[in-house]
Amino acid sequence: MKQFLQRYINFTQKKLIVSLDSNEQDLRYWQNLLFCKFLVYCLPVSLIALLPTIFIVVKDGFPLITGIVLTGFGLLATVTFIPNITLRQRKIITLFAFYIVATFLVGTSGFLWPGIFYLFFITVLSGLIFPIRIAYGAVLTNALILIAFALVIGLKLFDSPLIAKYSVVKWVASSANLMFVSVIIVMLIDKIFEGLQLTIANKTQLQERYQHIFQKSPSAMWLFDTENFSFIDVNEAAIRQYGYSRDEFLSMTIMDIRPAENIDQTARLVQTNRNTGKFYEGSWQHKKKNGELIFVKIESNLLSLDNRQVRFVQATDITTQIEHQLEVFNYHKKIEESEANLRAIFDSAVDGFVLVDADGIIKLFNPKASASMEFNKDQMSFEIGRSIFDYVEAARLAYFKRIMEKVYRGETVDYERMFSFDDNVVWIRYTINPVLENNKIVGACIMGRDITERKFYLQSLEEQNKTFREISWMQSHMVRAPLARMLGLLPMLSTEISDEDRKKVIEYLNISANELDDVVNIITDRSTAITDKDPQNAPKNRNLN
Repeated sequence: MKQFLQRYINFTQKKLIVSLDSNEQDLRYWQNLLFCKFLVYCLPVSLIALLPTIFIVVKDGFPLITGIVLTGFGLLATVTFIPNITLRQRKIITLFAFYIVATFLVGTSGFLWPGIFYLFFITVLSGLIFPIRIAYGAVLTNALILIAFALVIGLKLFDSPLIAKYSVVKWVASSANLMFVSVIIVMLIDKIFEGLQLTIANKTQLQERYQHIFQKSPSAMWLFDTENFSFIDVNEAAIRQYGYSRDEFLSMTIMDIRPAENIDQTARLVQTNRNTGKFYEGSWQHKKKNGELIFVKIESNLLSLDNRQVRFVQATDITTQIEHQLEVFNYHKKIEESEANLRAIFDSAVDGFVLVDADGIIKLFNPKASASMEFNKDQMSFEIGRSIFDYVEAARLAYFKRIMEKVYRGETVDYERMFSFDDNVVWIRYTINPVLENNKIVGACIMGRDITERKFYLQSLEEQNKTFREISWMQSHMVRAPLARMLGLLPMLSTEISDEDRKKVIEYLNISANELDDVVNIITDRSTAITDKDPQNAPKNRNLN
């Protein structure tokens, strides 16, 4: 039975959903998808009501009711399986089938049989699968049907079972309650869908903005699956840097751009970072399409995307930087032979360099040093023969001396520091290497680079990513709870329950709808807040206040 039901579901879904517009950014898509799901499950589930009804009416001798109910069921089956009709036509025929059953049951049994519930169900279904004006039209149609029966009761236009059961006043009072609940439900559905449409629009705008930032970033970036290491997306800079096309990238794994000797180490590192979820930063060798090996600086964070653990990676080509450092180091060893050549290299370097001896006395510096290497806000110009410690403020002098002691012991120290000048923030990245001569440490090379713009760009991007994940969490958790309650309560209205229970169900529906509306408003507010934040517009220097 279970396998048969699953085959039925797969078969009907395939026939119905194929006609859907794939534009998920439109609320109409989700309404149409909801209607398709309704048709898939409605036919088998309707047997719960159909079989007992047929049994009772046949037993009690009501062949006409049997015919009407079977007609409605037949129309529903026709809508589900008939090919070559539009989704809108299926919707109209479905409502027509329910109206036939509802009108006849109300006309024969009034408010005692489920006909009145089918009228209410038509209102709710119209609001969920049609534009809201159709739902209000359904409310008006229901009102006209009930008014017509009121005229039959009051004027005794023909022999109707309702005349003996109801007075005009009693009928109008009962009908008014149905109209009240119907209008309230339609209004709430309208407000909910308005909020959902706004949320979808804001989400789409944010996705397009993030995609634009991702694709146009000057640094190579990509997303990869931490489970199978396959590339999920790459930006234009990565395509330029590695020489592969986008399609080639998406058919590869991150192991394909690494030397063979680094593959096992990379796999272990990815697994470790997946377990810890921490930010990773390190330098690696990568292999381009033409076989060329390059040095890259990797910075990455763990993200959750479509229920997958993925890694967002930025790979900066530092081959030229390393080559520059190597060149500077080689020239340090030959400084006594070619001081003039060393000066030329220093003057053309893109970063600031300061050479000091084993006592911290400045021996050499390049023109970029004064612009990119600042130790305090009142720093004077570098002078050969002065101690590097004269340029460090007293509060940080002990710390800087400890760093230099590590360098003189043979370590390379790499750190970043923030400075504030005229209420602006500046970030400098320092790299201090020991200088060797005849395998003996004779000094240190201090390199400084202004990384302010990159620092604030990454900071802004991470802040927006965090807020976006919070919104995604709310959409997948907080929206689901009230919506699930509503979906669970609605079918109860189509069953025979007492008036008191029906009022409680409607009350719970109102509570869930209001709760869902509140959640949508919260999501909308947060979406609007982060829409105004764009890392691409982040200033190069930020005011401290």
